[in-house]
Amino acid sequence: MQKILTLAAAIIVFAGAQAAALDEIQFLPTRTKLDSDKNRAGSDTTVETKEIAYTVKVTSRSFKELLDVTVKYNVFYEDSQLGSTAEPEIKCSAGSHVFPSLLTNKPVEFATETIKLDKASLDPGWYFASGASSKAKDKVVGLWFKAFDSSGKQIGEYANPTTVAKKRKWKD
Repeated sequence: MQKILTLAAAIIVFAGAQAAALDEIQFLPTRTKLDSDKNRAGSDTTVETKEIAYTVKVTSRSFKELLDVTVKYNVFYEDSQLGSTAEPEIKCSAGSHVFPSLLTNKPVEFATETIKLDKASLDPGWYFASGASSKAKDKVVGLWFKAFDSSGKQIGEYANPTTVAKKRKWKD
């Protein structure tokens, strides 16, 4: 009986160590609005365009300095079309950033590539004969970050919402 409990405890410790290896890096993304523009498109439509990016704070939770850490990211967003009755297309902005050195508990930051989000609407009194909505708005639907050490082993992951890893496919 004692050996069975010891073996079970060893398996639990090993599984915990494997999970901890994926948590050596902590991510804290913050949305940043870069530019905004509102204009008229024709005589019946208003379009507002804004550019956003994410400033990502990366912190090492490892007990030692990590060298040549690569952070890859996917930002998923809906690209809605005014007047369309179809579901909005999901697009992905992918990129990466390399950190030559990450010290324990010393956060460093990087910024993702910019994404252009549009919001369009028909003026009051106008409508689409197809029954499509008179408004269309692009929006971010998921963030997914992965960190890799110099040998290519994954040492951290962040997904918001947590279901993004199940619903979307990773793009390099």
